[in-house]
Amino acid sequence: MFSEEGAMQWVWFAFSCVIWMIYTYYNMQQIVENSDGDENLFHGQSDYRMLSVICIATWFPFPFWFVVSPEGIGLVTDVTAIQLGWSVLNVTAKFGFILHLQYIKSKYCKTLDATRELYGVNGDPAAAPGKKTETLQDGDADDFMPDDGGEQKMRTLIKETMVSLNMSSHTDRFMKLMLDNGIVSTDILERLTAD
Repeated sequence: MFSEEGAMQWVWFAFSCVIWMIYTYYNMQQIVENSDGDENLFHGQSDYRMLSVICIATWFPFPFWFVVSPEGIGLVTDVTAIQLGWSVLNVTAKFGFILHLQYIKSKYCKTLDATRELYGVNGDPAAAPGKKTETLQDGDADDFMPDDGGEQKMRTLIKETMVSLNMSSHTDRFMKLMLDNGIVSTDILERLTAD
């Protein structure tokens, strides 16, 4: 049914081209929406835009290869060339997307590491010699709980979270709120989450 000679294969070809055009249209809309109108398909620097461009650009040759293959008008009839063409198109489309996604992940991890270093957020207090470490206590001796490592984890967790949310200016206030309510370790936080 799909590869029969005649009009039916061209109906399916036209249908798949329409689906690709709809996909491209909505992908272009998403680029504009994601950037609040600052970017479009042809201009911008964001990673989201680049992934969209990779998808659109690497999917674009598929219909043309279909047309020149025996399923289309048959300009290329060598079976090895046809299979190689489909393989190259698929590998380029999929690996192009995956490699750029991996690049985005690496860039994000480097940015996160730099942010942690900038704000002195580190899970291991010994890893940052010379940095003054704070304790999660509000100064009241009655509220002091000995630090068994959970306090450092809690402080690190709060700082990392607030930095990643771009709310680092509220870190001290949030830590005070946690302390005032008796949440001084990640163990206590986990128990609250479980309830």
